[in-house]
Amino acid sequence: MSETEETEETQADEDDVHSDIESQISAAPQSDAEPQAQTEHAPRPESRCIPLSKLDLSDEERRKIDRYLDVTKSAFLFGARVFLVEGIAEALLLPAIAKHHVLKDRPADFRIFRSAVFVPIDGVDFQPYAKALLSPYNGVRIAERLVIVTDGDAQSVDDGAELPGQNRKDKLEELATSNSASENLDVYINTYSLETELVNAGNQAEMKDVYLDLHSRSEDKWNAAVALTGYEKAKAVQKIFKDTPKGDFAQLLAEKVIKSERFQVPQYLIDAIEAVLK
Repeated sequence: MSETEETEETQADEDDVHSDIESQISAAPQSDAEPQAQTEHAPRPESRCIPLSKLDLSDEERRKIDRYLDVTKSAFLFGARVFLVEGIAEALLLPAIAKHHVLKDRPADFRIFRSAVFVPIDGVDFQPYAKALLSPYNGVRIAERLVIVTDGDAQSVDDGAELPGQNRKDKLEELATSNSASENLDVYINTYSLETELVNAGNQAEMKDVYLDLHSRSEDKWNAAVALTGYEKAKAVQKIFKDTPKGDFAQLLAEKVIKSERFQVPQYLIDAIEAVLK
């Protein structure tokens, strides 16, 4: 599947990946009986039509999906690999993190990663979308690989209480089990929020630069927040980012991700990126 509307740099990288994959294919032995073997990562050998009206969705769930879909978001109905995230920040950052850090020296894997459909659901109610993607119809389902990334949101509950993100994860895994799709779903959560996890991973300098680019008079707020520890730090970091435009934040940070050799990727994001390749 070819990518559209890429930058010249990305297109050049993709051309290198094409050449690498083509050379591997030409070097591999071919069998007369099997003119083209399936690749290790190929989730399904052919396209199949799945009518949404035939899936086991409630009227409420169907209406919710209908309201959600637009020209961009409807793409998640047409990909064998689907990556659902809470918002635009994760959707913008994950490809940059994968390309320049996690899969930096693995161009063939990065091409597979980029074949996934990335969709921010603009919230945390993943349930109806996961149900539509994982429900079987005539032995097939829309998504053969579904990866979901959501925040733990520990800062929104009392210290020591069950993470809201863990509760979401448990329900999603129950849904997958009920649809015989446990092997098709991976859900990854952090402890607090994307911003806090990026700071705690060792990216305080990069995060501060981005924050001050967007809030030039708020250095004292930043310093006070990151001087705290644990639960209180997470709440403070979340609070100072509350009024930050997520798209602007992600675009600025993506440039840091691309240019910084020392950028540290939180483990839950590494695991999610690797899960797409299964």
